[in-house]
Amino acid sequence: MLDVPVMGTNAPKEHQRVIRKLTTGLDKLYMAGDIAFEPFPETMIDESKTSATPDVLLFDAVSEQNIMFVEVTIPVSENFDFKKVIEVAEKYQIPEGFVYNYRTYKWRKYKLGEGEITENPSFCDSIGYDLNEFLK
Repeated sequence: MLDVPVMGTNAPKEHQRVIRKLTTGLDKLYMAGDIAFEPFPETMIDESKTSATPDVLLFDAVSEQNIMFVEVTIPVSENFDFKKVIEVAEKYQIPEGFVYNYRTYKWRKYKLGEGEITENPSFCDSIGYDLNEFLK
């Protein structure tokens, strides 16, 4: 198990652009009532203490549960970030975690109780949308 309590800040413009596009796309769906979960950029998973801070987090305000999260990465850290996604999903019982590599345009998906999902890895089951559509 990795000893990484907090996902660090990574702020290159392309990295931040991906976060903005994902959050904006998800927020449009939320504001239109098409999804029930509110998107947050770079927000702590557990507000009661220092915790992981993924790049994008979907939150269900009714149940006060985190629904899914995305980490944005580059090739050199993709495998490490995917391991962090697994650890965070397991620790906080978040149904879906994603890694998006903005240099290779590759998605990886982890689903709680199932492991890595390799078929259509950018599809978010929790909302029924393909996250890659927000990046076009």
